[in-house]
Amino acid sequence: MAELNRRQLLAAALGAAGTLAVGSGVTRELWPLLGREDLVPGRTPQVALQEGAWTRAADRLTFAAVGDTGSGGRQAMAVANRMAEGYRDAPYGLVTHLGDLCYYGSVEDRFDDVFTRPMRPLIDAGVRFELAIGNHDGELHHSDESLAEIDAELRLLGTPARHYTSSHGPVDFFYLDSSTPGLFGDDSSEQLEWLDDALVSSQNQWKVVCMHHPVYSSGAHGSTPGADEVLEPLLARRKVDLVLSGHDHHYERTRPQDGVTYVVSGGGCKTTPVGRSRFTASAASALQYLHVDVVGDRMTGRSVRADGRVLDRFELRAREGR
Repeated sequence: MAELNRRQLLAAALGAAGTLAVGSGVTRELWPLLGREDLVPGRTPQVALQEGAWTRAADRLTFAAVGDTGSGGRQAMAVANRMAEGYRDAPYGLVTHLGDLCYYGSVEDRFDDVFTRPMRPLIDAGVRFELAIGNHDGELHHSDESLAEIDAELRLLGTPARHYTSSHGPVDFFYLDSSTPGLFGDDSSEQLEWLDDALVSSQNQWKVVCMHHPVYSSGAHGSTPGADEVLEPLLARRKVDLVLSGHDHHYERTRPQDGVTYVVSGGGCKTTPVGRSRFTASAASALQYLHVDVVGDRMTGRSVRADGRVLDRFELRAREGR
């Protein structure tokens, strides 16, 4: 097993919960982090990709989605390498990042480790990255320091706001700040009203919502409290096709819930256990990303493991009568 480099060792120390004590206390607090697989250094992807190789058409789009990539370690590199291999086989011009871009330290200090190095082949190929902010991206807005961390991340990725829309080919994307108080707290009404208006105004064939916290999950964090009351009725009423999220470090796809399919793709650098619930169509604890092809009224998704095996496939048809 490779040793941690000095930068990762420092990042682990900065991210450790609680205050590190001196002497034996340092060993006691830091050792669990040093043994974590997501912190073992990995080789930067070396895949050479053709720039701008994806198809551009009004009725076609290929994109990737991944969440919780922020360790900069071997497992993150493995997923990033597979994403580059996926581009080489079926090029895409967009990655929707589902939050938690950076663990174990400041994004300003770690941006090269957690984003630039692993994603270098895709960056060099001209792929666009769009972000749904996560809970580790600022620790749920609890302080001025956390807000500054979020603002730094938005600036570094060129993200326009904490919630925003984008359009690519036949797909409209709606990015949410799903933290508390962003979407589920006392100040949630402003963002919900914005989302309702944005969905009503959408004229594209497909509607995809991207957020960090899952509406449905059978994993460690589980379904987000309040989402079934606050958000789900709106998504169903406005006939959203697909909701993508991370937060739980597994893959899970639901059966359509009031016409909406929900996917958790949080296996970008670490895994946690996942069970099965009444809503589950497919679930696995695996390092993976999502590769999606849209052609006309058909959307086909593949969950691809870090080793290249396909974990799950699904197909959606565009909803009528919007």
